[in-house]
Amino acid sequence: MRRAAVLALVAGGCGGATGTIGLELVTAPGSTVLADVARARLTLSSPPTVVDATRGPDGKFHLAIDVVAEGPSGTLTFEGWDASDALIAIGRTPALPIAAIDAEIAIYVAAPDSLAAAPVALDPPRTAVGTAAYPFGVLVAGGEDGAGAASDAVAIYNVFTHAWQIGVDLPAPRVAPTIGASSLGYAYVLGGDDASGAPTGTLWRYDTTVAPAGAVLPLADAPALARTAAPIALVRSEGYIVGGAPPAVIDGLTRTLTAAPSLPPLAGVAASVVVAAGGGDALYAVFIGDGSGASGVVRFAADGVTDEASAPASARRTGHGAVALGDGRVIVVGGAVGGAPVASAIVASPASQLYVEQPGVLDTPRTGAAIAAAGGVLVVAGGTDAGGAIVPTAEILDLATLAHRATVPMVVPRTGAVARPLDDGQVLIVGGTDAAGQPVGVVELFTPR
Repeated sequence: MRRAAVLALVAGGCGGATGTIGLELVTAPGSTVLADVARARLTLSSPPTVVDATRGPDGKFHLAIDVVAEGPSGTLTFEGWDASDALIAIGRTPALPIAAIDAEIAIYVAAPDSLAAAPVALDPPRTAVGTAAYPFGVLVAGGEDGAGAASDAVAIYNVFTHAWQIGVDLPAPRVAPTIGASSLGYAYVLGGDDASGAPTGTLWRYDTTVAPAGAVLPLADAPALARTAAPIALVRSEGYIVGGAPPAVIDGLTRTLTAAPSLPPLAGVAASVVVAAGGGDALYAVFIGDGSGASGVVRFAADGVTDEASAPASARRTGHGAVALGDGRVIVVGGAVGGAPVASAIVASPASQLYVEQPGVLDTPRTGAAIAAAGGVLVVAGGTDAGGAIVPTAEILDLATLAHRATVPMVVPRTGAVARPLDDGQVLIVGGTDAAGQPVGVVELFTPR
């Protein structure tokens, strides 16, 4: 739901040029989160600026920030308090250029630490979508609809507008394609099931930077490397290792897809972290799960590939998720060992080759949960419990300690969904199936406090 509000960021440059960034507040469809807001605040992070306002006679909040357009990028935070001075609404922007430009953006507002529906839905509903996260939003590609048909649709959830930006279609329908995101704005789309349900070995480069709707360049077709829903990890600039039998290598610089039979088996989930070392940055990648080497953890580093014998036995799990953190850790949570869902998490530090199991992290052990980190918290949403029922809640964990912070209800309970962080600090949840086994079209956003 889009709500009119008079919010503006006015920037003036030293040359006399000015620009206005118009801000619109958006909420979940049917939400009344703003109805009880009596006092509102708009905060710009850089240069630090705060303005407050009460609701005017026209029922709107009039908030405007006037700054000099010569600083770095900044974020805007909207906060709303009720008559008893309780914080009941919050929303943020990604980093904005504080420059003499004209633009219109939206701030998604919701109750702190809540899950609510996004202003737009996935239409038609699809599961087994491929996704990739970028500073401007989340790319959603392919999937399977309620009739079991494969999709070739591509759309980007734009974090600046909280609306879909429709892209050109994939060259062919794909279910559960593997996607590697590039810092150059590319998406390397590998494999996935075709319209007949057969795994494929096609590699396409989707270029999100081409206006107005992107462009696709076919790079390879290797039937011997066919795979679906394979884990993928960045191992160097434009270079990726992909799990499967055999493992595969995507080289975006040479636009090639090749087999890597000399690597150990790779399965489960994958993540890459950058760690400051020796005056520079070192990139580490890990594949974690049952079938990744003998130990359940395979580590890639500049000094070679290792099957991490020191990994805990519960690393050999299935149906789990992993998130890479800016401090060099990889958190693995959820999933099952020997068919039984586990409550523990694994904290992996690839640079120091330290892998520690932390017991009792989840209140409800689950497989197939949507897992992502943003805003200082880890979101573990939905999934399937030990009895085969869909878990209707999301557990919110503190990222630093993995301590339980909250349990919140999902808008639509689902399993097999995907969670991706947004650059405004929220977590987007898309896809998956409901209790009836049907794809879910509702897109959910978790808004941290």
